[in-house]
Amino acid sequence: MKKLIASLFAGVVAISPAWADAVEEMIAVDRAFSAMAQEESVPAAFAAYAADDVMMFPDGGQPYQGRDKLIERFSGWTDGATLEWFPQAGMASSSDDFGFTWGRYVSTSPGDEGEKVSHGKYISIWRKENGEWKFVADIGNSNPEPETP
Repeated sequence: MKKLIASLFAGVVAISPAWADAVEEMIAVDRAFSAMAQEESVPAAFAAYAADDVMMFPDGGQPYQGRDKLIERFSGWTDGATLEWFPQAGMASSSDDFGFTWGRYVSTSPGDEGEKVSHGKYISIWRKENGEWKFVADIGNSNPEPETP
């Protein structure tokens, strides 16, 4: 029994670096996704990184599916509003083609009484399609501003 457990543990340790590589890839893609949202626009970034069959779970709204629906929903993005996110960690499947990243976000939107700032957390589920990571599901919800250590 001890040999079996040792063998299983050795197998997990031996393949963990591959999982780490996939996680690092997804986090890098998630960072590039956020950068595109800052440099171009939030709607353009979501359209570029979404899979055709993406499933979205908006905070306070009903879920919806499909890249076309996502583009339609984001077409009403408020001028001057921003969304920036910061990936924290993730996990990947042993096949290195599926996994998730999670992180925190900050959104700003103009209002009658000045800029409104919101904080939250998110999880994005990623699938590798033809060598390229696309997100297949995204959920985010608000929370108070995180405490800084």
